[in-house]
Amino acid sequence: MPNWKWSWALSLALLCAGTVQAGELRVERTGYALQAEQVGDGPTVVVFESGFGQGADAWKGVIADLGAECRCVAYARAGLGKSGTDGKPKTIEAHLQDLEAVIDTVAPKGKVVLVGHSYGGLLATEFARLHADRVQGLVLVDPATMGQRHAFRQDNEARLLADDKALLSMLPPNLAEDYKLLIAQLDTPAAEAARTQPDAPVALLTDTSVAAEPFVFEETAAGKALWKQQHAALFASYARGVHRYFATGHNIHREDPKAVAEAIRFVSK
Repeated sequence: MPNWKWSWALSLALLCAGTVQAGELRVERTGYALQAEQVGDGPTVVVFESGFGQGADAWKGVIADLGAECRCVAYARAGLGKSGTDGKPKTIEAHLQDLEAVIDTVAPKGKVVLVGHSYGGLLATEFARLHADRVQGLVLVDPATMGQRHAFRQDNEARLLADDKALLSMLPPNLAEDYKLLIAQLDTPAAEAARTQPDAPVALLTDTSVAAEPFVFEETAAGKALWKQQHAALFASYARGVHRYFATGHNIHREDPKAVAEAIRFVSK
């Protein structure tokens, strides 16, 4: 299955069906607007952060399983899907500011359950760390981590750099610029510094599968071992929650949407 650095290529249509309420939301930013989809009208507000290059449609199976019991809000980051852009590459901090604007729009006085996959999982952990008062619970679906590139570089720097080159040759220009900025941030010494996490329930879902023909280092046996170490360390930084392992591939939310929906219910209690 695709890993977090190239799953941008997968795209489907967001589910809006049955009696569940659905609608579009527009979140104004300086120089552009973010387009979000809202499904359901339950008491718990769930905000979804997709993987690198993916849009709101990535969560359709999870949202369908939750039905009307939650108010699910999925959106595309700047420059993806129907969301606009100011044409500038976005840092982690810029994406976090956009996420804050989405949350301020859908839950201006309350907390949300924040669900993130891959790069979206990194954004979810960072947002919760910086804005603990806005997060009711966290669901991290095979998330990227701030320290992962340092760990990969120490083990196999040549493979890491070769993977970067291969990916940059495949990405559309706007995503390539975002990716260059992302790896520059993750390569700084600050990225591997210890981080204090909020006292919120967390459900961490980790993929354990090794690809028969690995496309990138994370899909090799050595890379997967480091990936699991990164996730174990991340989970240990939280006071409460559950850590589950899957052999589905990186896109757990697509392969087993029910498991992600159950994780959302777990942290919503």
